[in-house]
This record gives sequence, structure tokens and C-alpha cells, in this order.
Amino acid sequence: SCPTATAVLQVPALTLLEGDRAALRCRIRQESDILVHFYHNGTALWWHRAETELPLPTLQLHDSGHYSCKFRSRSWPPLWVESAPATVTVHGEHPTPHTSA
Repeated sequence: SCPTATAVLQVPALTLLEGDRAALRCRIRQESDILVHFYHNGTALWWHRAETELPLPTLQLHDSGHYSCKFRSRSWPPLWVESAPATVTVHGEHPTPHTSA
């Protein structure tokens, strides 16, 4: 029997700061010739990319949400595999520590 193909979305941290740079990576097992699709809150960000990394160069608050990736094998019939969703939260500027005198 063939091993099952799996996709895992890797996020650098669940909580990120506004202005930070990050990249999400779709780790794929058992497939090499693929097309990768990334989703943010269910909306496709990129279609038909061979790259498995989604760069987020300057994070904004609206980048928060649920991300997932899905890949399609180029073989016929095509095989679709989707990762479990990962939640990313972008916070505003670095919080200032509150100290009491």
C-alpha cells in the first residue's frame, strides 16, 4: 500500500508582533511534484505555486487569523491534501512592562 501524503503548516510562533517578519511553511510528505495553495481565513492567497513557503514580510494586525495550506499533486488523477488550520495572532507594538514603584 502507498504511504499517505500529508501536509503540515508550520508557523514560527502563534503570537507575533506588528512589523515582524515571518514565514509559514507547508511541510509535505510523500509528494514531490506538487502545486501549493495557501489560505488565510478560507481565502486563497496564492495559486499554483511550487514553493512551500509563504513569506509575511511586514506583519500587520489584519494578518491575524486562520492559515492553512493545501497541495495538489500533478499526477492524474490529482490528489488534494489539506493541512490542519493554524491560528496566527499579530499584536500591536511591543507591550511596555508595567512596574509599580
